[in-house]
Amino acid sequence: MESQTQQPVRGPRESFDRAAAIARRYGHTDAADVAEGLLNAKFRAGTVVVVGEIKRGKSSLVNALVGQRDLLPVDVMTSTSAPIRVTVNPVEEGPAEPQVAVLRGSKRQAIAASDLDKYVTIDGIAGARAGSDDDELATAAAVELAYSELAGTLVVDTPGVGGLDEHAVHAAFNEAHHAGVLLMVCDASTPITKPEMDILAEARKEVGAAIVAVTKTDKNIRRWQSIVEDNKRLLRQHLGAEIPVIGVSSLRAMDALEMERVNPEKATEIASRSGIVALRQHLRSLLADPATLGLRGGIESITHTLKGIHAQIERDIAIHTSPADGVGKLEEEREELERLKEHASEWEQLLGRDIQFMRNRIMDDLDTEIEQVRNSWIQRINSDGVRVLRSKPQVFTSQIEAELTDLINKTLNTQLEELRKLATPLFPDQPDIVNTVIGAAVDSITPEEVKGREVDKKTKDLFDPSLATMGMLGAGVLSFVIPLAPLAGAVWIGVNVGFKALRNGKQHLISWLREITQTTRVTINRMLDTMLAAARTEMVLRYRAYLRQRQKEVQEHIKEAHEAARASEAERKETITRLTKNAKIVEATIEELNHHLATMHAPQGELS
Repeated sequence: MESQTQQPVRGPRESFDRAAAIARRYGHTDAADVAEGLLNAKFRAGTVVVVGEIKRGKSSLVNALVGQRDLLPVDVMTSTSAPIRVTVNPVEEGPAEPQVAVLRGSKRQAIAASDLDKYVTIDGIAGARAGSDDDELATAAAVELAYSELAGTLVVDTPGVGGLDEHAVHAAFNEAHHAGVLLMVCDASTPITKPEMDILAEARKEVGAAIVAVTKTDKNIRRWQSIVEDNKRLLRQHLGAEIPVIGVSSLRAMDALEMERVNPEKATEIASRSGIVALRQHLRSLLADPATLGLRGGIESITHTLKGIHAQIERDIAIHTSPADGVGKLEEEREELERLKEHASEWEQLLGRDIQFMRNRIMDDLDTEIEQVRNSWIQRINSDGVRVLRSKPQVFTSQIEAELTDLINKTLNTQLEELRKLATPLFPDQPDIVNTVIGAAVDSITPEEVKGREVDKKTKDLFDPSLATMGMLGAGVLSFVIPLAPLAGAVWIGVNVGFKALRNGKQHLISWLREITQTTRVTINRMLDTMLAAARTEMVLRYRAYLRQRQKEVQEHIKEAHEAARASEAERKETITRLTKNAKIVEATIEELNHHLATMHAPQGELS
């Protein structure tokens, strides 16, 4: 190795390659491979969740953002009744034409883009009964397309409800899952309302950032600019925040898109005046850059590995500096490892006890939350009445499904975090082993079809590399695994039965509500048990292997210490000089990596 004395001139990728080479030279090949996997993965930039009152032009705005005039249903009499998730890919990776599917729990049915309005609008619900089971309502739609302006982003159009109904808003927040940006859509007819500002205040706790889009500026040419300024003032006054407010004409944006073929310069001018260009620029600036996200994750991972190598070199220096003291300390460590190995069966019993206590705490909290959900919906049924709910059954179905799915996701994530807390002290400075334990827990509830290549293509964009350094590998993909897991499917089936219960009156609906919340509890309970069994087995096996490996390493170090004691003073000094030089190189490389991390912009609004 060469000594590094000057300020590094290498770029982030060159510094990473140098660090990975050092890691491999010291035998940390697996850790280097993991870091390179993070570095090279294609991560999605983030999620933009679009919310707002009914008839504010949300769907038209989404169409303008993703460059598609007739993609999402837009009509003066049309209202979106279920979430529509639009995945935007780079042109070279995405489909030639938008691919559309409707979702019913774990079922996915491809449809023509022109038929989307039959499945996800209040007036088109009849289309949801076109399949073999006329009672099955679509609870969401998925669209995949190619468009360079927002490539790498997921845009979610949520149902609009008059008065920003709290359940609809909660469902929208569930869609966000700590999204990059919450895009509140108002229009240019009136200033922002108090309910809208309340949603923004709450959203700031849930998402990375918020933007307000004032739509229909083409219909309010004289007023829209003053409305934008009024909104900024009101947000500053009531929220104490400088939230971007941008006027947009979705109609003019679409005109510009169509004009690109005949007059690109004129199209650029119209697009700029429409406000869509400014809105896209704001979104891109607020969302994390995918390339930086992967680079950051890779550098953080390899930096952690180098710190472990540096600590090992420092121990080797101490051994050669004072062999007698080194042997004594190593012998104590070896004896401690022997004691741990001898008491392995007792440790496993204690681990089982801790896991049971953990599970009991989680289930107690779950029971409280399920009761809150049940009471909240009973109160809504009593206040709104069955007649009101019947008027928007798909909205009702989507909202309660979103709440129950969110409850599953939240509970399982809590368990993953508790498992991480149990595993981390067992494997100090070994985050890869902790990640393996967490990964085994997630894998245990992942259907086989999710583990295939097709799903891997989808889930790769849901993994947040920062989770690796947090020891939370696997939690980021739960939002994809849960809707497909067979156990969770039972919850969706029960939710859909609620549509039928609407026909039979309030008491039938309340009875159904009690049954479906109990089904959710049973589902979560089974998933917890499945994950715990997998994680406990992985933890025990890995801990036994870890103890054996540590014993082997300590024995080798003791051997080295004895050899150092027999070596001449000149030989020891020569070894210490070499080790000190290597330690400085590793230390300089760590500083170099930290320098790159410090100069990168931290991602705003990371994914779970």
